[in-house]
Amino acid sequence: MATKVITGSAMMKAYHLPESTPPRPPRLAATVLKSSALKAVASHDSYQGPELTMQLATISRQVAQFRRALPQVRPHFAVKANPLPPLLKHLQQLGVGFEIASLGELQLMQELQVPGKHIIFSNPIKTPASIEAAVKYGIDWFAFDCQEELDKLFALAPQAHYELRLSTSGAGAVWPLTTKFGMDVDAAKSLLTYAARHHMPVAGLTFHVGSQCGRVQSWLEAIAQCKILCAHMQALGLPLTLLNLGGGFPCAIAKDEPTLATLMQPLHDTLANLPPEVQLVAEPGRFLIAAAGTLTCQIISTTTRQQKNWAFLDCGYYNGLMELKENFGYELCSRRSGKLSPWTIAGPTCDSLDMFAQPFMLPANSEAGDIIDIPNMGAYANTCATNFNGFAVPRVCIVP
Repeated sequence: MATKVITGSAMMKAYHLPESTPPRPPRLAATVLKSSALKAVASHDSYQGPELTMQLATISRQVAQFRRALPQVRPHFAVKANPLPPLLKHLQQLGVGFEIASLGELQLMQELQVPGKHIIFSNPIKTPASIEAAVKYGIDWFAFDCQEELDKLFALAPQAHYELRLSTSGAGAVWPLTTKFGMDVDAAKSLLTYAARHHMPVAGLTFHVGSQCGRVQSWLEAIAQCKILCAHMQALGLPLTLLNLGGGFPCAIAKDEPTLATLMQPLHDTLANLPPEVQLVAEPGRFLIAAAGTLTCQIISTTTRQQKNWAFLDCGYYNGLMELKENFGYELCSRRSGKLSPWTIAGPTCDSLDMFAQPFMLPANSEAGDIIDIPNMGAYANTCATNFNGFAVPRVCIVP
């Protein structure tokens, strides 16, 4: 299989957005560079700017790991994590379903000819146009977490099936989702009673424990709440046929983190005690895709400020490294050898938001021109990147 190179233009097309990435400026000839610092920049003559390398074999390995950890659960990849068509096509070939959140992601599924029955529309707030298009395409499952959305679904998709989204504590997650999404158990009971009274096809329950969650109790607690609601649904004549475990399955960024199989082991007995007619699905995004990506960038300047080492990269918060703002545990791996010391990292733009508060370890003798590799960047790096301030988003290279 040949290597595929995807530039910013193609990534914009993945979401049907207009092209806006400016062409890369021509590189200066090494003979023009005079100072020692600038000579260091020219030392990596093959460097062409930030680049995200995605390895399909790693995606295959991650899918296999998920299936070993939760063999009774069918994965539906959260498309938002990385919507590049070659990656989606590879996941489709592996038999993975998909979770979408918008009309744009539905159009990606249509272009790849993913059957509607393999797609879950889990955004609890949807536009009428996206619901109508999804129904027309054959999607059967839609999420909701308020009466307004339930009424909308019943008006536009009366023959479909709906899954009610519960809120979670967010405990153990690097990026909790508690505030924006979900209902508590008491509110859910009231809404289920409303649904039964109006003969609405609510047949599923779902939740999301938060992104990069390393606390298995969060799933156990959410499933316990689902069991309470399952009994309530049965009493109302709304049999539960789908339990969606959501996402949040952690990518092993640090070497000492437990495997997903070890982390999920306590779930097996709990899931086995569910009614046999309940289908189990989940929406892993980061877990399936993050480990497949390594983002390569370059130090463009170094300095010392308030007795702290600073390194400015050509890739920052806006053009690929948004998640370095949170404590995901990412490591910056310099190709320079030397004793490691803490560095404050900043991106290339003229915005003060484009820096990271927590220090990262780099060689103490780091300097402009050094190449930095950042593993586990396959999720969200290219998806959330912009060309703000004229700095290009990372191009993507897909390798077998």
